Amino acid sequence: MGKLLWSPIEEQKSQSEINKFKQYIEQRYSLSFASYHDLWAWSTSTIADFWQDVVTYFTIKFYSGFYRVLAYPANSNSFFGSKWCSGSTLNHAEHVFRCETGADTNAFAHSNGYLQR
Repeated sequence: MGKLLWSPIEEQKSQSEINKFKQYIEQRYSLSFASYHDLWAWSTSTIADFWQDVVTYFTIKFYSGFYRVLAYPANSNSFFGSKWCSGSTLNHAEHVFRCETGADTNAFAHSNGYLQR
């Protein structure tokens, strides 16, 4: 492995959104995760619950609600073909820019390689 170039200090870790989400999950399910890896392991063993909680915690705004967060394909041995948030619609751009205050400069990269600020 290469040399570690940066690591957050404890205050940054405790104030991070992933830590706040971890605490939300711990409280909701009466769990305790000792590490990020433990949270990841839970998220991959309870996939539908995890994504339902992502939608709830991050207040994802759907214009038409979904009736199931995850529907597996007929061949349950495969994850390919799974349906996510069936029946829903949402505006991705709205979520990308929903916290935009206009105070910062935005940068846009064009396909021709030109960067505009």
